[in-house]
Amino acid sequence: MSLQKTLVHIPVMKEEILDQTPSQVINILDCTLGGGGHSESLLNRFGGAQLVAFDRDPFALEIASSRLGPFHERIQLHHSRFSKLEEKLAEIAWKFDFIVADLGVSSFQLDLPERGFSFSHDGPLDMRMDPKSEEKDASYWINQAGEHELVAIFQRYGEVRFARKIAQGIAQKRKEQKFSSTQHLAAFVASLIPRRFHKKTTHPATQVFQALRIAVNDELRELTAMLQIVFPYLNAKGRLACIAFHSLEDRLVKQHFQQWENPCRCPPQLPRCVCGRQPLGKRVVKRPIVPSTEEIEYNPRSRSAKLRIFERFEVDSAE
Repeated sequence: MSLQKTLVHIPVMKEEILDQTPSQVINILDCTLGGGGHSESLLNRFGGAQLVAFDRDPFALEIASSRLGPFHERIQLHHSRFSKLEEKLAEIAWKFDFIVADLGVSSFQLDLPERGFSFSHDGPLDMRMDPKSEEKDASYWINQAGEHELVAIFQRYGEVRFARKIAQGIAQKRKEQKFSSTQHLAAFVASLIPRRFHKKTTHPATQVFQALRIAVNDELRELTAMLQIVFPYLNAKGRLACIAFHSLEDRLVKQHFQQWENPCRCPPQLPRCVCGRQPLGKRVVKRPIVPSTEEIEYNPRSRSAKLRIFERFEVDSAE
């Protein structure tokens, strides 16, 4: 794969991220390094800070390591999926003042046809964030998963309106010919959706592709694991920033932040808390921060982004 073909990575809501950092930052954790845009801006802002960064995509690490070359003495880059972070973080044994996670797909993943994330150009049905892994790719799910399983994937992860009709059509069509390319699948899905439901702004197969990508990479389970793993590594008054591009991702982040802020599980009729669960911190903003109109104009892919910030309280001395 030629990395020279990748486009310039534009970090979403870079200024908003910088505005939400603590006043003093010594250690930074970037859970989704991607093209390295957020990490680069944070390292520039905090001249003495050290960065630990992870990405599931080995090609992202290659791209970002080049971009972050001037900071090589201050960075540690690691290849890992969210659910495997614990082992490496325990080994590093740092606490962090700022943790950032920019969820979803990177621009270079979408723009490289051979990655199979997009139907803008024809490519293989892959969609794995780590193409070197042995995980089941999109071709497996489309050509081998049961019809009922496909319906569940389309409904749960994509809220696809004609999920059952599309799954039935795929199950019948693949008996004649296996699906092998992104444009083949996209065109077939579009043919199953009545023309009056085709939107001017998005391709009819967009939600199906989104649902497949989430299933291929087990993204919701991975996100839940990441939130649970990284929080104990957050310093007192440190902040965790999450940018989500999908309502299911954003809902998971929101739920975790709410539970950390208000962990009490006592019945509401009790006059006071008896369960003993204490707040772990606070949501810095109650409603998510969204991109400015100007940012959406020069980077349309940012339009669905939502940024949430959580600040940890003083850490219990017994921890």
